[in-house]
Amino acid sequence: MEIDKLANILGANTVEKAYDDAASQPMKEVGKTATDIVKTLRLFTAPFQLAAAFQDRLEKYLNKVRDNVPKEKQIECHPIIAGPVIDRLKYLDDENKLTALFLNLLERAINVDRVNEAHPAFIHIIDQLSPDEAYILFILRDSEIEIVDTLDLDKENNKFINLKVIQGGFPEDKLIAPDNFEIYYSHLESLNLIQWPVTKQDPIWNEDGSIQLGIKRYSKIEATSWGKIFIKACIPEKGFDL
Repeated sequence: MEIDKLANILGANTVEKAYDDAASQPMKEVGKTATDIVKTLRLFTAPFQLAAAFQDRLEKYLNKVRDNVPKEKQIECHPIIAGPVIDRLKYLDDENKLTALFLNLLERAINVDRVNEAHPAFIHIIDQLSPDEAYILFILRDSEIEIVDTLDLDKENNKFINLKVIQGGFPEDKLIAPDNFEIYYSHLESLNLIQWPVTKQDPIWNEDGSIQLGIKRYSKIEATSWGKIFIKACIPEKGFDL
């Protein structure tokens, strides 16, 4: 790899540290036999194997980032972005959707026209996301998810129960763990990335209109203002293929 070219973009100190870290031995045998180490670390070797092969992946990743930014627009990435992102990439493979988010952030950080989009806080947001949550944000990149649902009125306890989605909804079949959608939504909401406002609701009455049986709600899942900024900077426009 032409280190000088990468150093021009990421800074010589950042590149040198990345190579030193990747080449360093992740764990050293200290007073243990080889057999003991194998038994102890059998379930944890994959991340270190990824780190050991990091140099080749780093070359591919950074060349991809550079190729996606016009040469005349390229500037040196600030270490506050480059250093942490490269460190995270060590333990992510090509198939992980979060890899694409980190590379998108690097593209913004070396593009003179878009460097203002590369907020350092985005690194820590990506750290907290699951691949499914990254996909949810991709779906919300250019659209909202409209939902119509109903709830039954529990008069005894004065609350609505038995949520039933009757129209719309998120395409959960696209998720790795679709049963976790409510968890994903709650987490993304806690990060102030998405919201789910009810835009309209109508009461549901019995046949003669004397007793309320439930409620029909119209709502939409959408990105917040902060979420839109994050999506613009980090979520790939065309999907997650590297």
